[in-house]
Amino acid sequence: MNLTISMNTVLNFLHSMALSTNNKRWLADHLYEEVRAEETAAPIVKTRRKLTEKEKDELFEKMVGSWKDDPIGDKVLEAIRIGREPASYKRKIVYLNDDE
Repeated sequence: MNLTISMNTVLNFLHSMALSTNNKRWLADHLYEEVRAEETAAPIVKTRRKLTEKEKDELFEKMVGSWKDDPIGDKVLEAIRIGREPASYKRKIVYLNDDE
């Protein structure tokens, strides 16, 4: 959607310039040449298929608990805490729920 809006903005900008037919043809020819060169140089990348809801849930479950039983997670958290302690004041990491 954002790309479409941007391309429409570019097109509107070009229309505001009141280009002659020759100028438009020159611009179109050069853009077309660039497109053909890019298509032959780079392989066409297929669009990725969208994940199903089940696949999204499985991916989320893998990522959420990834440090749950890993002792390095505590070390990383402590390093973050140390990094947030400037000389003049101390910030505190607070959890969103009251249980922890």
